[in-house]
Amino acid sequence: MKDLVEIIKANPGAVAVIDNDSWTLWKQHPDNAPDDDNELDDWEAENKLASDDDIEPLGDGGYGSGNCYGGDVLQALALIVGIRVESV
Repeated sequence: MKDLVEIIKANPGAVAVIDNDSWTLWKQHPDNAPDDDNELDDWEAENKLASDDDIEPLGDGGYGSGNCYGGDVLQALALIVGIRVESV
């Protein structure tokens, strides 16, 4: 499992893409991904930093379980800046 707080700290400028049932953190914006399917797999392997299914849980309830779409990212950012998130 990956430590999302450390990943975010080590990658300023990363892009979190949060949708209605998952999230992914990228080094570069996915709009920069190549259109060619053969190149896309390599781009994703190089640029995907983390996703909702491969991180160490950060809190109770939805934070670490993927149930609060983007809650993991919010909780990690809160830990970095020193605030406490009660609910998402």
